[in-house]
Amino acid sequence: MSSLLRNPRQLIAVLIAGVSGLIVLLDFVGSGPVVKALAMVLVQWAALITAFAVVIGAVSVFSAHLRRVRARAPEAGYSLVLIIGMVIVIVAGIFYPTRTATGLTLPMTLAAPPIRTVFRLIYEPLAASLLALLAFFALSAMLRALRSGRTEAIVVVSIALLALVIQLPPLTFIPFIGQMVQWLNDYLVAAGARGLLLGSAIGALIAGVRLLIGFDMPYADR
Repeated sequence: MSSLLRNPRQLIAVLIAGVSGLIVLLDFVGSGPVVKALAMVLVQWAALITAFAVVIGAVSVFSAHLRRVRARAPEAGYSLVLIIGMVIVIVAGIFYPTRTATGLTLPMTLAAPPIRTVFRLIYEPLAASLLALLAFFALSAMLRALRSGRTEAIVVVSIALLALVIQLPPLTFIPFIGQMVQWLNDYLVAAGARGLLLGSAIGALIAGVRLLIGFDMPYADR
């Protein structure tokens, strides 16, 4: 707190962030019309600032990779692919609107054409290739874990292999195995997923509280 008092700029930033977050939080839990109107204005301002930040970031990334391509750096090929991808997505989203009953409309989400078509033709094959490579990475990690000889690693690998084997399509038609897989998904897997969600929610809550009271200041000029 003493550092904030010595630096008025940081104190003003903390007050703005804390008051804005508190207003939006009060509107979320329920409050009067005045707080609701203020929260709506703050959210609209945040959306506008985010849009400008995205534009500035895209221009910065484009210019940095363009300089790398012009300089013919060792990894200029990757930069060229990134630039081409950016241009294709921007052109498809701005200059190729979709004709509807009310006229020409620009895509509002990533699921709207023609953005969806670009993602289906470019992004989804790349994502499938990456997921296919993850199988080899997982196999390599499993072999390293078994080579270590630790009991914990052997138990984890054995359970993972058992879970993969019993979910093979030919085995799921066997009544006993099918029921066991269903029981594992309904109880053990669901319990683990709920634990992860609860932990993530508690972590996000703690991070938000630290931002509101000024313990964490990622927006401060340090």
